[in-house]
Parts: sequence; C-alpha cells; structure tokens
Amino acid sequence: MSGFAIGEAVTVQFPMVAHAASVGWKPISPEEARRKRGGDDTMLLRDEVEAALSRFNPWMDTDIIRQVVEKLQAIAPTIEGNRDMLSWLRGERQWYDETEQRHRPVTLIDFDSLGHNVFHVTWEWKLKPPARKGNRADVMFVINGLPVCIVEHKNPKDGGAIDRGVTQLKRYEKETPELIGPPQLFNVTHLIDYWYGVTWNANRRFMARWKQEREETYKFAVQAFFEPTDFLRTLQHWILFYVEDGETRKSILRQHQRGAIDKIVARCADRIKKRALIWHTQGSGKTFTLLTAARLILQDKARFNNATVILVVDRTELEGQLKGWVEKLLGEMQSQDIPIRRAQSKDEVRDLLRADRRGLIISMIHKFEGIDRDANTRDNIYVFIDEAHRSVAKDLGTYMMAAVPNATLIGFTGTPIAKTAQGEGTFKIFGVDDEKGYLDKYSIRESIDDETTLPIRHTMAPSDMAAPVELLNKEFLELAAAEGISDVDELNKVLDRAVGLRTFLTADDRVEKVAAYVAQHFQEKVLPLGYKAFLVGVNREACAKYKRALDKLLPPEWSEAIYTESAADIVDKPLVAEVQLSPEKEADVRVLFKKPAEDPKILIVTDKLLTGYDAPVLFCMYLDKPMRDHVLLQAIARVNRPYVDANGVQKRIGLVVDFVGVLRELKKALKFDDSDVSGVIEDLDLMLAQLLDKIGKSKAEYLDVPGEGSPDERLEQVIYGRFLDPEPRKAFFEAYKELEGLWEILSPSPELRDHIGTFKRLAHLYAAVCNAYADRVGYVADLAYKTLRLVEENATQDGLGRLTKTVTFDLKTLEALRSEPGPDEGKVFNLVKGLQREADEDADAAPILQTLKDRAERILKDLESRNATGLAAMDLLAAIARERDEAIKAAKDSGLTPRAFGVYWALKADAALQNAGISAMEIAQESETQSARFPNARVNVDEQRRLRAALYRPLLGLDGESRVRVVDAVLAILLGGDPDGDA
Repeated sequence: MSGFAIGEAVTVQFPMVAHAASVGWKPISPEEARRKRGGDDTMLLRDEVEAALSRFNPWMDTDIIRQVVEKLQAIAPTIEGNRDMLSWLRGERQWYDETEQRHRPVTLIDFDSLGHNVFHVTWEWKLKPPARKGNRADVMFVINGLPVCIVEHKNPKDGGAIDRGVTQLKRYEKETPELIGPPQLFNVTHLIDYWYGVTWNANRRFMARWKQEREETYKFAVQAFFEPTDFLRTLQHWILFYVEDGETRKSILRQHQRGAIDKIVARCADRIKKRALIWHTQGSGKTFTLLTAARLILQDKARFNNATVILVVDRTELEGQLKGWVEKLLGEMQSQDIPIRRAQSKDEVRDLLRADRRGLIISMIHKFEGIDRDANTRDNIYVFIDEAHRSVAKDLGTYMMAAVPNATLIGFTGTPIAKTAQGEGTFKIFGVDDEKGYLDKYSIRESIDDETTLPIRHTMAPSDMAAPVELLNKEFLELAAAEGISDVDELNKVLDRAVGLRTFLTADDRVEKVAAYVAQHFQEKVLPLGYKAFLVGVNREACAKYKRALDKLLPPEWSEAIYTESAADIVDKPLVAEVQLSPEKEADVRVLFKKPAEDPKILIVTDKLLTGYDAPVLFCMYLDKPMRDHVLLQAIARVNRPYVDANGVQKRIGLVVDFVGVLRELKKALKFDDSDVSGVIEDLDLMLAQLLDKIGKSKAEYLDVPGEGSPDERLEQVIYGRFLDPEPRKAFFEAYKELEGLWEILSPSPELRDHIGTFKRLAHLYAAVCNAYADRVGYVADLAYKTLRLVEENATQDGLGRLTKTVTFDLKTLEALRSEPGPDEGKVFNLVKGLQREADEDADAAPILQTLKDRAERILKDLESRNATGLAAMDLLAAIARERDEAIKAAKDSGLTPRAFGVYWALKADAALQNAGISAMEIAQESETQSARFPNARVNVDEQRRLRAALYRPLLGLDGESRVRVVDAVLAILLGGDPDGDA
C-alpha cells in the first residue's frame, strides 16, 4: 500500500486524512483496513499488531504473539477495559517468558524511536458486532495496528456540530462500545473549530478546543495534534484515569497543563534556577498538573537520580481531595515502582527526610513546624507547594525551606497577584528566577475563553438584608486591609472581633428573612434549571440557624449544613451540635450533592467545601459571609465549573447572590490587578442589558416580517423560504440559543414582563424550524427548562400545527397536497418524513422502502442546496411514490418474504446482474432459501459467514468487485441493517 493515493472524494469529505498524511501518517483505504482486521466485527489490524509484537519483543514466539493478540481482542469494551488497553500501549503489562522463567514487559509502541512504529489513518471505519446494531466512525487513527483515536466530522453549516459529535460518541458507548474500546482519544470537528477529548464518559464539559495561532486553523490543528512525536507523548503521559465518587473517570490534560508540566520538569532539571511559580486559575486542573509533573520526575530515575518530590498542602480540605479523586493516580504511580508516603505527623515528616526516602511524600504545611534545619541537604528534592500564597505564610514556609535548603521549590497558586504584602511576597519567594515573577500563567480570562471555567455574575440581595456599608468597611474590609490579612483563618479572627457585623449577620429575624429570600430565589431561578446552590454563613451558628429556617420553607432533605466539629458544642452551642452531621453522613452528602437527581440541593457552609471541592452542578452561591482577596476569589470560584446535563444543556455562568455587600465593594474586596479580574466577575445587570438588546434585534430580524394567510401559512412561508438554506438556519439557531440561555438565567424578573410574548414567539419559531428540518420523525426541539414550560401550553395557536405532523407517503396523499395552500418545500419535507416513519415503524415494509427512502432523502438534500425547486422535488417524489405503491403491490403478489422481496426490488435493475444474465428474482429466491438454512445468522457470527459464502455461489458469473457489492447489499437486507456497521 505504499503507493496508495488519496482520492479527491476522500480529501473533500475528510481533508483530515490528507493533513495527517502530510505529517507522517500512512493512509489506507477502508477496504484494506477491513481486510487487515479480518472483517467488520474486530478492531485490530491483526497483521500489524503481530508484526509490532515480533519487532519489539524478540523473545516472543508465534504462539505467545497469538495469545497476546487474543488477549488484546478480548479486553472488555468498558472504561475499565479502555484503561487496561492504555496500560498495554504504554508497556505497563507483562507476559511470562517460559524460557527465562520470569515475567517480561510487553512493548507494543516504541515511544523512544519514532521510526520503529507504523502510523496508519483510514476512514469509514465500520464495526458490526454480532447480533447488535453497528456504527461507523468517520476517521480512525491506528498505531502498530491498534486504534488510538476516533474522529467525527460534522457539517459546518449545521448548528451545534460539536455537541452532536459528543452525542454521537455517547451513542457509540451505548450501542457499539467495542468501537471505542481500544481508542483513547476522540476528536470532533466541523472544519472551523477543532475539539479534542477522550473516549468514555463523554461529556461536552470535557471537550477542549485545540488552540492555534495560525490563520489556517483546521489544517494546522490536525497537523499539530497528530504530529507523531507529540501524539506519542499524549498517549504516554497526558491521558489520566481516576476514581471520583466511586466511578472510574478519564481525562486528558489540556494544552495549558502540558506546557506547564514541561516547564516544571525543565526547571527541576536546571542546576542553577531553583524556584518557580505556576499561576493557573481556580478550576483549571492544577492538581492534575502538579501530580503529572511529579510522576514524570519520579519515573525518570536516571535523569533525576532517583528523586524525592514533596507535595505540600495547607488545609485538610485539600488533603482530603488528594485522598479522594486522585487516589487512582497515586495507586498507578505505586504500581510503576514509585513509593508514596503520607506524613501523618511532624515526627514522620522529620523521619522521612532524615531517612532520605525517595518517591512522593505528601504532607500538610503545618507538619513542618519546628523541623530541624538541614534535615536533608540533597539537591534532587523537589517541593511542590499547593496554594503557595497561603502555604508560605508566617513561619511555616521558613521552617520548610530551612529543612531542605538545596531543594527546588515550585509554588502553585490559583489566584492572581494580590496588591498586599503577602501576595507580593509569594511572588518574591517563588518568582526570583523569572522576570515576570512566574514560570507559567493561565489566567482567569484565558480559562473562560477556553471554556475551562465559566464567568461569574453577581447580584445584590435586597438592600434591607445587606450589611450596612459603614459597618462592613469599619469592622472588616478596612481592618483586614490594614493588617494585610488574606488567609482564611486570620480573616475568621477578624470576624470574631467584628462584634457589630457578626451580630447583624446572625440576628434571628434577619436569618429568617434571608432564608425566605433564598428559598424563593432557589425555587424560581435555580431549581428549574436542574442546578444546586451553596448558602455561605458567617460562622457555624449562622449555618445551624439557616438550616433550621430553611427546613420551615423547603423539604428538610433539600438542605444540609456542613461545618467543623467541636467537642464543646453539646454544652456551649446546642443548636450547632444538633445540626452537625456525623463524619459518615457528611461523606455521603458530599457525594450526593454532586449528583443532579439526588438530595441535598443546598449545602449550608462557612469554611468547609469552599476550597478543594468541585461540584459542577453547583450554580448559585448565596454569600452571607464577609471575605476578601484570595479567600473570596477561591470561594466564589466554586460556582465557575462547567457543567452539561443529561439533556446536553450547558451551564453558562456561575451566580453569586451577595447578602453582605463585598462584591458591591469589589475593588476593596479584591485587591488584584484589574487586568486579571476585569470582565470575569461582573454585575448580573449586564446580562439583563444584553438580553434586552438581543431580544429587540431578534424580533426585528425574525418576527417582524411581512406575510399573508393564517398563522400556519405565514410560519410555513418563513420556514421553507428563509430557512431552507442551512446558513441562515444555523445563524438563527445560534442567535436563539444565546438569547434562550440569558432568559433561563434571568427569568422570572419584572424587567422581562413586557418581553414574554416576543420571547415566546421566538421559541415557537425555533421549535418549528427544528421540527421542520429534523433528520428524524417525532423530533422534539431542545427547548430549555423554563422556556419549555412557557411555550408548551399553547404552542399550536402560534402556528405549530401542520409543522409537527407527518403525512402518509403515497401517490394519493401527494396529489392531494399539490392543491393545498403553502410552499411546495414544506410539502416535500412532510412527505419524506412520512416515508421515513413508515420505513422505521413497519418492519415488513422496511426492506422494500429502504432504497426509496435513500433516494427521497437525496432529493431533500438537493432542495436544501437549491439544486432543485420545490415543484421539481414534488415531481421526483411523485415518481418514487408510484414506485412505492407498485412495490407494495408486487410484494404481496410475489409470495416472497418481505426481506427476500426487498432483495429482488433492490437488484431488479442492477446492470452487472443483467449483463451476466443473472435473474434478480432467482437471487431473491436463493436468499430466502439460504436464510432458512441459517436462521440465526443475525446473532451468530459463524452462521453469518456461512450465509455469506452460500450467497457467493449463484454470483460466480460476476467479477470479484461486483460479487462483493451484491452480497453486501443482500446481507444488509436479510440481516436488517448495513453489514458494514452503518448506523
């Protein structure tokens, strides 16, 4: 295949193949790939896998190679099996060598010598497991015979292309999991944007846009993503499996994480520069970044001389996170011969350093207090300090740095440079070796642009509940600023001294008033979206009071309070003790809160869960505790995690309802450079202004159009006139969805009162356009939750009547439609939908109607692309309708089974058969006979193969290519669906 040329059709349909070939991937045709796989029910190019095993493992004989291949083919098509496959790809699995009487690592990919591997790219990769629906991937990338990346292309003229690509991968996961069993990566593109993610647990939230700087984005994205050396690094290092809330998850490090890791590893290898700061905003995957960097350093024992990495965290919350969702990563590091130790006490930290332990050591910062100077003077100790702006506060950082004086110190922070002594001090400590004060930066703005995090919008609660401005300034903001305080514990001490402020915030009558507002706001604006909320009280007493107040207004199971425990509470603070959860109950609540369908829906907190706790379903924070600087930014960042629900609806913002007034005094509360937070935390009123502007423009653009006739007729004129072309249709979809997202967040609101009618009409129009051009019968437009309730009561009166119906596809109906009012284009769409429905719902008619349906759908495409008029399309459909009526009658008269007759009808005009003098009716009768011989062919692979062989015999008069084509067509009809795995 070395001389294989990429045909023009392939480069038009899948230009990715040509771009990949230009960087070293070898194209092979679908037919060649299928031959190498040995059919449509396997995923490996077996000859290539066998050759790679022989090439990289000379100790293997033919029998061992066969066993290994069979082992690979038998890996379960689950996320756990996918993780197992990655271990094989990475050379982490072993096989017993009988000759040497020992287990030896198995190499499938040579990550060190690029030229030793074979890189293939192919397209139209079809998979048809026995007895189940098949599917077809657009493009598949294969290394040494092993599929590694599956790609879906979507039409750039269609709206929501990326979302549809993710939906398709989810469909594979349910219908044909074998198709994504071996591949590790998933790409989806519409030739404009290029997105990448991983196979399994597919979610729009976990897809990332490949960032490029070139103008020719698509071509360069393909070439950059699939450049063989970098692609091998992705397989080897950047894919992570972990366990979160008891479920195995999979992730791929994004570009900002990869770049930072490379810089960290290089800095740790630098003999001169010994400090660095990694400044990556909250929610951008900082923990994965630092753990992967640690793993690469500890794995490379030669380069780093069997190093020690000390991971320093500063709060129990963060240590708890390390014990939870990264436990799988730590376990994998241990399986790769990397020792991991958690220091449980100050004495254990001292002993580990004195004993010169290698590997990963995890410790909280306070365990370094009082440690001996020069506890270990090795220069290949690398200290990774999470939340560096807090961890080096006071004397703890001094103790730590004195204990390991020759260590390289890498600080990690998620918040910007603060204009405080402590904030600047962090950058002075870690940034001394870098001109800008940091080694790598990933800002809040970049994160939002990349959709790694969401923008935060805030709004003030009613003024009668907010803390008096003078009291807030005097007792908190000014005092904290004067003392240069931004640490959470120190801020809590300031609040303890703020008697007037604390008294105001915890007053019983105010707590009742705030709880009533929260209950109403949550039910009207948060619950209908399917999201959850935090209520942040000033202290534990306030949390307990809020729980008691909310229980009077909402079901008690909707809320839980989580805060630290004190043994004295039972006497000193009985309400706090009464509401306090047991450790076991708290652990359950933490997990259940992350699940949209489970209670609780509101967590009441004061310190716990405001750092290190990620719950993407968290949308709204009711803030009733004064905070500032890093503490405030970290707390409100809990709501900025992207989230996509089961219906594909995306969370667009995180919302903070401020009962204190700190966000009203934003410049006092966040003493950061304006460039770092500008446009990131903004007033909700800006969204209201955007909505009003967009709804006005949409009304003028889409609703204020001239027309005559009934509402149904006017609507049809718009839909099949203006929106027949996919480009304006896509533009309308995008404009509507943006408007709908704003409406969902802001409604109900008195400012929207005069715009309800306009928005409802736009929603009706969107639903009508979606249904008119849907690619399946019975499609229901994806209206969002509040919008759906708004329009579903009286949708038909605004012109949805005929557009949501389908008609019977026959000549009588078609001729009757000709005389009815309305555009011919609409009639064509309804007729084709009728044919689609009949083919889908009538099992006996389906084999007969399939080819007719295909032709009708091609007419529809010509109509959309303006290659045919509505009148011409009606004439073409009339010919198909006559043929359909003729076929149904002929089927009844033939005496054949429906599927056998479907074979005859599909082949009766086949030129190759006619030239060879072979009767289509005889082939149909033979197919009926052979189907009776092999009744289980649809579920039994062996019978299917024998049926195929039997069907070849009466076709010996055809050339080889025609014979295969005809047999494939016959099997597709007999077995119900495309034997090549078409969806």
